[in-house]
Amino acid sequence: MSAPRVGSPAWRDASYRTIALAYDLKRPFTSIDSRKWLGSAGSKSRDIQRECMTPPPFYRDLIAQSCNTVALSYMRDTRCSVFNLRKALLETNRHILRLQRERDTLERAHANVRRDIITNGETTQIRNLRPKSEKHPDKVDTLLRDEQRVLLEDKKHSENQLHEVSRQLKALYINRQKLSEFCKEKCTVLELVGETSKPLAPGHGKTMNSKHVWQDSTDCWDFIDQTQATRETFRNTQPPNWQKPVERRELKERITETLRKKAEESARIKEDVTITLGDTRNFIHKEKRLHDETEKSYQQQLGPVSSADVTVRESLTRPLVKILQRHPVTQLPESTLISQASASLERSLDRSRQRIGVAQCTFKKLKDDAESKLMGQRLDQAAARLRDRSAKNRAERLSL
Repeated sequence: MSAPRVGSPAWRDASYRTIALAYDLKRPFTSIDSRKWLGSAGSKSRDIQRECMTPPPFYRDLIAQSCNTVALSYMRDTRCSVFNLRKALLETNRHILRLQRERDTLERAHANVRRDIITNGETTQIRNLRPKSEKHPDKVDTLLRDEQRVLLEDKKHSENQLHEVSRQLKALYINRQKLSEFCKEKCTVLELVGETSKPLAPGHGKTMNSKHVWQDSTDCWDFIDQTQATRETFRNTQPPNWQKPVERRELKERITETLRKKAEESARIKEDVTITLGDTRNFIHKEKRLHDETEKSYQQQLGPVSSADVTVRESLTRPLVKILQRHPVTQLPESTLISQASASLERSLDRSRQRIGVAQCTFKKLKDDAESKLMGQRLDQAAARLRDRSAKNRAERLSL
C-alpha cells in the first residue's frame, strides 16, 4: 500500500522531468523523441540538440554550395532585370529617334513658315512702292492679309509643337540616363553569367533564404513601368497638324497666280490707255490746227492795225457806200455783221483753247496713268518672281 502523497503534483513532476532529461542526455541525439517534451523544457531540449549537433565533414562544402546557389539565383534575377532594362532602353532610344526626326521636320517647317512670313512682308513692301493711283484695294491685298494671318497661326502652332517635342525629349533623356545607370549598376555582378541568352523569370532557382543577400529591385521594376507609361503617353499625344502647311501652299500659289493676273490686267489697261493716248494726241494736233486757222480768220476779220493800211474796198466810206447813203434810210448792216462775225470768231477761239487745254490735261493724265500701269505691272511681276523663287526653295534671305 503506497504512502499518501503530501507534495503537490507540479512540484513532483518538475523533479521527474529533470531526472528524465538527465537520462536522455546519455543517449544519442537521433534517438530523442522531441514530441514527448512539452512546454519550456521541450523547447530548451530542442535548442540544446540543435546547438550540440555534430556537423558532418563536408559541412563547409555544403555551405559553399548553398551560398553559390543563392549567388547564382541572384545573378539570374539580376540578368532578368538587365534584360528588361535594356529592352526598355532600346524602346526609349527608338522613341527618342522618332521624336528627333519629328523635331527636325518641325524645325524645317518652322523655318519655311518664317521664310514665307518674310516673303509675305517683302511682297507687301514691293506693292507699297506702286504709285498712289495703283494702290486701290484689290484681291491681292486681301489674300496677302489672309496669308499673313495663316502664317502667324502656323508659326505659333509649330512653336508649340517644338516646345512639346523638346519637353518630351527632355523627359526621355532623363529616363534613358536613369535606365543606363540601372543597367551599369546591375551589370557589375554579371561577369560570370552569360548575357546573351534569354533570362528566366525572377527568383528562379532560389533554394534557401537569401533575404540578407538579395537586393531589392522594386525601384528598378517600378521605373521600367514608369518609363513604359511615359512612352505610351507621349506616343498617344496628338501629332502635329500637317494640313495647315498644305493650305498655306495653296494660298501662296493663289496669291502668286493673282499677282500674275493683276500684272496681265495692268498690261491690258496700259495698252488701252496707250491707244487712247495716241487718239488724244491726234485730237490735240487737230484742234491746234483748227485754232490756228480760226485765229487767222479772226485776224483777217479785224483787218489792219493801222487805218493807213486799210484799202479802199475795205473802208466803210468807200465811194459806193457814200453814193448809196445819199438817199435817206439807206444804211448798210456791214459794220454790224463784221462785229458779230468777229465776236463769233473770238468765242470760237476761246472754245478751241478750252478744248485744247482739256485735251492736254487729259493727255497728261493718260500718260501718267500709262506710266503708273507700267510700274504696277513691273512691281507685280517682280513680286510674283520673288514668290516663285521662294516656292522653289532657292537661296532666300532668312533673318531672325
